[in-house]
Amino acid sequence: MKATELHEEIKENLKDYPIEYLRNKVTDERYKDPLTKKLAKYNSQTWDEIFALDIDEDYDIKDGVIENLKNDIDFYFDTYAGGDEQTREFTKYISLYLALMAKKPLHPFGDNPTKDEVFLENGEYKCKTRIMSIRDENSMCSYCVCKNAGYSFGF
Repeated sequence: MKATELHEEIKENLKDYPIEYLRNKVTDERYKDPLTKKLAKYNSQTWDEIFALDIDEDYDIKDGVIENLKNDIDFYFDTYAGGDEQTREFTKYISLYLALMAKKPLHPFGDNPTKDEVFLENGEYKCKTRIMSIRDENSMCSYCVCKNAGYSFGF
């Protein structure tokens, strides 16, 4: 599939998502968990990025990789997250964009290797949990651009 085709599919599947709800989580005092706020900010910024993107030079993305990623997200939601179809589809299309087009981590990242689970260091994204999580059945880690941060971070 061409990147422009995937981009159109992603936009089509995200256009009706209530993005303002997600944006509001960032400042809403009812959401106390800093990770929830960080994820809401990252995903709403990614949504904005998707709808602002203009692809100048088209490129191919393997159909099999796209289908495998979709299937692995479905597996994850069927196994761990229950029946929230709206969140499943949002996660699916945000992940397709992040992994296959933007080449960014699937999780929010920071720049502090000491406190951030996923961080940018010397131009590379690194993840502290990837080294263990990639072993999980149908792990999304195999699609993520992050490299293993290694065992030096407390494992």
